Amino acid sequence: MPLKPPSIINSTTVPVFALKWFSSPNLMPSHVLVFAGGGGSARTGIGNSVQVKIDTKTPITIDTGVEIGVALDVLVSNEKNIYVAIGVGDSVKIYLIRPEGGVESQVSDDTGGSATQVALLDFEKGSGVNALNFSVTGAAIVVGCENGKVYVCSMQHNDSHDIGMNIDFELEGHIKAVCACSFHPTNPGVLISSAKDGACRVWNLAREGPDKCMETLACKIYDPKGPTPKPNILNPKPGQLLVRGCAFGDLEGRIVYTIQSGRKGGAFLSVWKLLRRLIPGEMEISPKDPAGPPQPKVVFEFKETLRKKVSEYPVSAMSLSGDYSTLALGDTNGSITLLSTANEKFKRIKFWECVHDLPVTVIAARPVPVPLPLTGEDLTGISVDAITASADNKLCFVTRQKRSTLKKVKETKKRSRAVAISSYLIYFLIFGLILFALKLSLDVCQDKYAGFAELEVVRQCVVYNVLMASPDRPGVAFIPY
Repeated sequence: MPLKPPSIINSTTVPVFALKWFSSPNLMPSHVLVFAGGGGSARTGIGNSVQVKIDTKTPITIDTGVEIGVALDVLVSNEKNIYVAIGVGDSVKIYLIRPEGGVESQVSDDTGGSATQVALLDFEKGSGVNALNFSVTGAAIVVGCENGKVYVCSMQHNDSHDIGMNIDFELEGHIKAVCACSFHPTNPGVLISSAKDGACRVWNLAREGPDKCMETLACKIYDPKGPTPKPNILNPKPGQLLVRGCAFGDLEGRIVYTIQSGRKGGAFLSVWKLLRRLIPGEMEISPKDPAGPPQPKVVFEFKETLRKKVSEYPVSAMSLSGDYSTLALGDTNGSITLLSTANEKFKRIKFWECVHDLPVTVIAARPVPVPLPLTGEDLTGISVDAITASADNKLCFVTRQKRSTLKKVKETKKRSRAVAISSYLIYFLIFGLILFALKLSLDVCQDKYAGFAELEVVRQCVVYNVLMASPDRPGVAFIPY
């Protein structure tokens, strides 16, 4: 279905398979939009590239050769250096982006900028990079692969902007392809990943021993309050239940969202909360008081507190807004859904049906709260809530607004100006009538003003000869026939 204004659709020259929309407090109000796509390794005549667009500047193009970029992330250092990580084939490449005029430049010309590769990390053949994410400190990157492995790689920055990368952890546990992975918002030692094996795993890198999996969240695709589902839905085989997305739902990392579905049918959202649980009959020495008496053993574990059907079709892309208030979903029917996380009810804010001709491949929710305008939004009066892309060569910029706020301001100014002009005209007319009455009074009753000895005579002259007719004047008291 056509997308109604003020939401818009922009055409792209290539099918898009990866997308990242980024901003941060040290970058505001600037923002970075990166998307990757192309025709793949086949001889389709369509090249593979990554487009990096900073604010309203001309995009910077990165040629990815015969491989399509299928995973993206953006990092902005304290020095406002912009790094873009691209997952291509079995490798991760990191580029330093230098926009013409600098990030803070307000010039929106056609000069663009440059991109320089500063790091390359190759994984074992056949790994197939599917997802990646920078840590909050920028000192590490997590990579999820088609072979089910999750790699945590450290990054060493130097003065020449080159980055050294080493694989510190090779996390095993998923038995199918990893779909998404993400670091904890504040703790780079904790991360999550979801895969096509029906599970989301929580990893703790500080955990002793080789097994760093802190917990496995077994996702389901049926209503827990409904009737008992069929066996293939209740206990699906690996590969039949796909957990396409996962995200931490708060800064403390105590909430995790997962979105899961089968290869057909509806999609379900699950909310997992980190809760405290006592172990009956077990005691332990408190690390805060080693000399004190043993205390009941307490463990923290994620428990599913909500499971809700959010789409009639499998959700193929998921993104959480930067302020954790909005969950953006794209499904295989080409539709887009915005859900509010307020009060944990996940009510639908907005729904755009069949915007894309093909399944939504990627989606990016707004990286900053709506009240904070990004560069260019002051000119349009539109705050974009999410950006979506697909293999149909479309980029959709959707907003929950019904109209531009800029038009309201203009209409209000026009209306205020018209009211002011009308008021001035009325005042001018009243003042003119007063002057006319005074002038007429002087002309008609001039002989009565001499000395103002008899004010009653002057009053009667003005009232009955200037302002109104005398009651005894013919034609006033009686209507003539």
